[in-house]
Amino acid sequence: MAVLRVFPRRTKATPDDDYVAIGEPGLFIPEHITEIHVSVTFSWDIPEAERITKAWSKTGIAPVFLGGPCIGSSKPADKFIPGMYLKKGYTITSRGCNNNCWFCNVPEREGKLKELEIKEGNIVQDNNLLACSKKHIEAVFDMLANQPRAVLSGGIEAELFKPWHLDLFEKAKIQEAFFAYDTPDDLPPLEEASRLLHTSNWYRPAKARCYVLCGYPGDTIAKAEKRCMTALKLGFFPFAMFFRDKNGKQVKDCDWKAFQRTWARPAAINCIARKQKLLKGGDCHV
Repeated sequence: MAVLRVFPRRTKATPDDDYVAIGEPGLFIPEHITEIHVSVTFSWDIPEAERITKAWSKTGIAPVFLGGPCIGSSKPADKFIPGMYLKKGYTITSRGCNNNCWFCNVPEREGKLKELEIKEGNIVQDNNLLACSKKHIEAVFDMLANQPRAVLSGGIEAELFKPWHLDLFEKAKIQEAFFAYDTPDDLPPLEEASRLLHTSNWYRPAKARCYVLCGYPGDTIAKAEKRCMTALKLGFFPFAMFFRDKNGKQVKDCDWKAFQRTWARPAAINCIARKQKLLKGGDCHV
């Protein structure tokens, strides 16, 4: 079965094979298509996804289906197919999350945490990998030990991070692991994770990264910058994640744009770290 996958926009994780299209039908369409799947990841792309679904339906090439992680009418997938809706190299080994964070709609759209059959890939995008069973986590790291440049990009919950996880980091030679600093409650666990990381041979600032949620209601530039600096001083390489509501709206003023350009660019963050004397010879001194 030849399935054409259509996406509202291209990202670095979008598949790049011959049966992938972005937006409306173009001049060159692959032959022998049996189904067309319009896949939408972000809720703010739903209107565009609905528009291009209609455009592809008018071609009469094949039946067109609209789905994806943010489409509530579809049941969460109980398996992950490598290369289908994410570029080869990306993998998802669990769906859902047992937390109920106010800013996240994963529990609403995917439900409680569910472990999946593990498929090979070097970039793990699970919502909350460390919430899985020990058996599942160990199996994921066994798989990653055979992958080049293994990355944990889904966001590590610091409160769940334990010494035995760090042993797995070392064994699998994890190149990057993204922790999360979303709310003030995340700081004490993040401080404890920092202490643990600094005891290991695995730790380097460029390896221990941290998503920092910014720009949500009530947030300010000063508060957000303080959180990013706190993560940097703890030895994490911060990466600002700009908050969007369910309609995709976010703060648009110039100050926030400048802030995001600074705290989402490695070169700019490196410059800040060196000025603050937090980096020296590639090492972070806390």
